[in-house]
This record gives sequence, structure tokens and C-alpha cells, in this order.
Amino acid sequence: MTNPPQKDIEKEQQETEEKFSLLGLEFFRNFYSTLKTASLYEANNNRYISRANKLRQLIAEIFTEDSRLSFVYKDGYFFLNNFRIKLETPDQQIGEFFKEKFNELKISGFNIFSRADSREIDKFIFSLTHFKLPNEDDDAFELFKEKLDSLQIENVVPVKVSDREDDSKGTKVKDETSKIRARKTFFKAINVVQEIITQAKSGNKINLAKTKRVVQAMVDQIIEDESTMVELTILRNFDNYTYVHSVNVCVLSLLLAYHLGFDKKRLSDLGLGSLLHDIGKINLPPDLINKPSAYDEMDWEQMRMHPVYGVKTILKTRGTDRSSIRAMSVAYEHHITINGGGYPELLQKRTPCLFAQIVAIADTFNAMNSGRVYQKRRMVGDEIITNMVNRAGTDFNPLLLKVFINTIGIYPVGSVVKLNNEEIAIVSRTNPDDLENPEVKVIADRDGLKPQIKIIDLASEEASNIHIQNVIDGDKYNIDPANYIDLD
Repeated sequence: MTNPPQKDIEKEQQETEEKFSLLGLEFFRNFYSTLKTASLYEANNNRYISRANKLRQLIAEIFTEDSRLSFVYKDGYFFLNNFRIKLETPDQQIGEFFKEKFNELKISGFNIFSRADSREIDKFIFSLTHFKLPNEDDDAFELFKEKLDSLQIENVVPVKVSDREDDSKGTKVKDETSKIRARKTFFKAINVVQEIITQAKSGNKINLAKTKRVVQAMVDQIIEDESTMVELTILRNFDNYTYVHSVNVCVLSLLLAYHLGFDKKRLSDLGLGSLLHDIGKINLPPDLINKPSAYDEMDWEQMRMHPVYGVKTILKTRGTDRSSIRAMSVAYEHHITINGGGYPELLQKRTPCLFAQIVAIADTFNAMNSGRVYQKRRMVGDEIITNMVNRAGTDFNPLLLKVFINTIGIYPVGSVVKLNNEEIAIVSRTNPDDLENPEVKVIADRDGLKPQIKIIDLASEEASNIHIQNVIDGDKYNIDPANYIDLD
């Protein structure tokens, strides 16, 4: 039986889906009408102003529900904030218009952030309407982006069509290219963390330029294909746990912040802070970090010092600027709970900064999902969700946690599940529109491991009679989900 917290989440998800489905259809139609009006009239024309005002009111309504408006076309459907827009027959012509327009510019859609004012939105609409297509050899997306940059449009951001979505060059090839790029970015980030730690241990300054480049690459990868990056976070290697954990926390923090509507600048600052959140552990004895048995009180007393050491390390190796101050706040506060508890102990209780609240959720989730060196038992997906939901309001910001769970799903990527047909599968992707029915990789049946992995989207009509029966502990059956990641 589904536990009460999950039922609440499912009910809220259903209500949100219905709400965004209606808002999505209204936005779909209104945005089209505004573009058509902009193609005929100037921005100061009363007809355009009247139409644009209706669109602005609708956008404002969407912002009351979410801090970001994401309108994209992928996998044959249009989505508003990851919720599928259910088109009616008369809307098909509008859909063809958007598909043609997006294809010309090599975009899958765009994001509007809550800080966007009416002038920015108007400038984007007219840019989208009147953009002159380049020669065949030119990069349409880059030229369009340059046009927006020249107009100082910062809070309306086109989303570059991912290799997975670009059907013109072959879906399979592009999907593989996206995965290869994600893999390279992920492992490069691990190497950069290793370099950072080596530099910090030696008292040298951190290579800021290199660190920022890899963080920006991770931000771009999250925006382009978040599911591939999230799948990589199920990798576990206790020999370099600190490196992998830091990158995993960075990915999960960026994922949450992206769904909160952070712009690229804030995502980059958060990425740097989350990548450095545990850097204070370089001042702890290696025997403590790698201790195979449970920690005693003296061990914990030392471990609780790493946030303080983190601030000192960043200050020593970086100096002070906006990025480093935010990174220091994350390092110091990521173990302080939303009600002011946790560690280090504060003389006066206060709420940790937003970045630290985000990293705290990502850090806790990854720790329980992978098993720390001093916490060998890895919790299963639904157990983690229940544990964290029960700590909402005391340890975690309830709103941030809700967005996080809606993003990673009730059955997070890497969960080992038993299906109602007795098959064993690993969750490979979540379905934002249907948290109960993710994409899974079937690896075994009652007779044992299958020679060939079968991928099933449980939300599809073809799999309507298949569902997840329960989550199982893969460690008990020697199943490591990381072995089933496609890294080629």
C-alpha cells in the first residue's frame, strides 16, 4: 500500500497537472495570436498592445504557480513547465506553425523567468517573429541567441534543440551524442573536483576559470538533457566517494534550481557552491573519512567541524567575491536545518541561505541513495522519499522538497523495482506527467537475468497493463544500477 506522504504527493501532482494543462493550452493559443499580431503591427500599435496585455496577464498567472515559464516541444508533444499540453483538433495548425518556427531556429522552445519585464517579452516576440533566417551553413541558434543578447534580453532564454530531439540527423545518433557529451562533462567534473582538493590541500589557489567552465558545462547539460545527467548520479565508487558525491550533489542541486526558475548566472553560482560544499573535509584525517565502521561521538565531533574548515579553505584559496561568498555560505550552512538546528551550532538560530537549503536536500538525498563510507547501507528510493518528507519543515524547506520530489519522481532514477508481471527493472527516467509510471530497464524475470535489456515507458499506452508493484533493495540481490547505465 502506498504510504500517506506519497498519496499526498500524487494528489497534489494530479491537481497541478490539471491546472497546468489548462494554462498550457491557453498560453499555446495566446502566444500564437500575439506572434501573428506582431507580424502585422508595430509594438506601439493598439491592436498589438491589446493582444500583448492579455498574454502578459496569462504569464503573470502562470508565475503565481511557478517561478519559471517553460514552453517546449519534445517527443512529439508541447509542454508547459514539463506538463503536456493536450491539444484539440483546431490547435493542430498552430502546432505545425510552432514546429516549423522552432525547427528553423534549431530550438525546442524557450524559458521565461519571473524577472522578465514586459519590454523583454515584447522584444523577444518581435525577434522571434521577424528574425531573418541565416544561410544554410550558418548556425541559426547561435545567430538568434546573439540577436537576443544584443537586445539585452536576459530573462527570456531559447532552449537549444538537443541531439536527442533533432530528428533531421537521425534520432539514435543524436541521442548517443547527447549521452557522450553528458558523460564527458560528468567525469570531467569529477577530475576537476580532484584537482581542486589537491590544490586546496597544498594551500594553492583553486583554478577558478577551469572550475567555472566545468560548472557552466554542467548547467548547459542540465538544460539540454537533464535525465541523462541525473542517471549518471547513481554511479557509486567508495574509493573516490568525496569526488563523485560532490559532483552528484552539484547535478541534483542544479536540477532543483533549474526547476525553480534560476537563470544561468544564479545556476553557475549555485553550481560552484555545491561543488565545493564538502571541501572542508580536506582538513579531516583520511582515516576518519574512510573509516569502514560506524562513527562514535569523537568521530562525529571532528566531522561536524568540516563546514567551518570549508569556509576557511575557500577564503584562503579564493579570496572574497560574490561567487566565493556564496560558496562559503553553502559550505558553512548546508548541515544547518531549516529550523536552525544541525551543525555547526549557532549562537543565534537563523534560517540558512537559499543555496544552502537546496544543497542540503541534494546532499541528503545522494548520501542516502549511495551510502556514505560511514553509512554503508544504501536506502531504497521510496524509503528515501518518505524519510525526507517526514523531515520537511524541520530539516528541509517544504516547498523546495516538494519541487525536488516532483522533479526526481516517487521512484528516483536508479531505483530497483518489481513489476506486477514479476519482472525486475531499474528506473532509468522519470515521467514528469506521471510520477507513478517512469521509464524502466527490465533486467530480469522470475527465471533470472535477461540476456537483453528491455526498455519500457510505463506511462505509454503499450504498457498500460504493467505497473510497479514495489521497490526492492538491489544490494540484497547484488544488483548495482550503475552497471546498467549506457556509457558508450
